[in-house]
This record gives sequence, C-alpha cells and structure tokens, in this order.
Amino acid sequence: MFKSQVMKHSVAQTLLVHPHPLEREAVAEWLQKKSSIGLVGKSSSLEKVARLPYLADIDIIIAYAYEAESVAAQIITLRKSRPGLRFLLMGTSSCTKWVSEIVRSGVSGFIAIDSELDEWEYAIKAVSEGKIYYGQEVIMKLSEAPSDQNDCQPVTSSTHFLTKREIEILRLVASEYSTNSIADQLFISGKTVETHRRNLFQKLGVKNSVGLTKVAVRLGVV
Repeated sequence: MFKSQVMKHSVAQTLLVHPHPLEREAVAEWLQKKSSIGLVGKSSSLEKVARLPYLADIDIIIAYAYEAESVAAQIITLRKSRPGLRFLLMGTSSCTKWVSEIVRSGVSGFIAIDSELDEWEYAIKAVSEGKIYYGQEVIMKLSEAPSDQNDCQPVTSSTHFLTKREIEILRLVASEYSTNSIADQLFISGKTVETHRRNLFQKLGVKNSVGLTKVAVRLGVV
C-alpha cells in the first residue's frame, strides 16, 4: 500500500484492490497514466480497506470481484461507514446469481475483467462523475433472467435476451439521444436505429422511449 501526494480536487481519488500482486501492479501502472485518476493506494483485499488510515480521502474503490457473497458483504459494510464511497467492480459475468449479488450490494459500476481498455476508461469516468455504469456483458447477464433467478444457468428465451448493439442503443435512448444522434454515435443509419428500437420494445415489453428509460434505470444502464 502507498499514499500519493495531494491531487487536484477534480481528480478522482482512487484505491485499487486486487488479490494478485502482478496483476495489481499492472493495473496500477495503467491507472497512474490517467490524468483524471489519482491513485491513492493499493490493497490485496476489501477486508483490509476498512483499516486504512486514509480511507476518508478515497472517492472510488476499483476492485477485482472474486467471491461474490463475501465481496458483496464487504461492500455493504464499507458503504455503511462511508456512504459516499463509490465502487467499480471488475470480474467475470458468467453467473447470473453472482452478478446479481454484486449489483444488489450497491456498486456504482461493474465491468467484465476482460473488457477493452476504452470501456474501463468510460466506466471509471462515469463512476467518478457520480453516474452508474454496468458493462455490456454484465447488463446482458442481468437481462437474461428474471430477478428471482436462483441458479447459474442462463435463460435462453429471446424475450429476455439483448444483443450488445441493443444495449448500446438502450443506453443512448435512456440518455435522451435522438435517433439521428444515436446513428451518428454508432455509425449506423437512422433506419437501423429504429429497427433496434422496435426490437427493444418487443423484447422488454414496453411501448415507448419512457418505458425503455425505466428499464435502463432498473438495469443500471444509466
């Protein structure tokens, strides 16, 4: 663990938590190159975070999620002592129940460990601005099954399955982007956007953009 020099107020003061030393150092090195991130310290586990003398200085904890139940419990405990503390989790999205446990703990962000670096940056920026960001794979897993899904077997019904493109469009619709703006953002035609929008209406059982926005909020897309 280490303590950094005083950062600018606008920079997110961040703590990195990862159990594996080599991977922890690699991620820390990448984070330190980002001007919008002030890496305050590193830790091998969330359990040790509560004992850090500079916990009050931390805005965001970026943590590798390994055991869902214990990680979720530790996050809940830390949030009780520091209500304003935000969490960005990175981990696998292979199990619906596992993902749901993490989401219910109140994290601000959750992305797959093997996400592209540009998604890591987008997620960190969103969380640092007080927004919620769940990666596409995580949202797809949440949308595959009803909230009372109790096992780790994916539900294959197309009614509950969203493609990555549909998730992108759902996020932009909920962020009040127009059809033309979405088309420009994703480099597709307006007609294609409308086709995806109609598919979202059908799959999610809503009738308009307001309904899509409500679903996006429930899933943590925005």
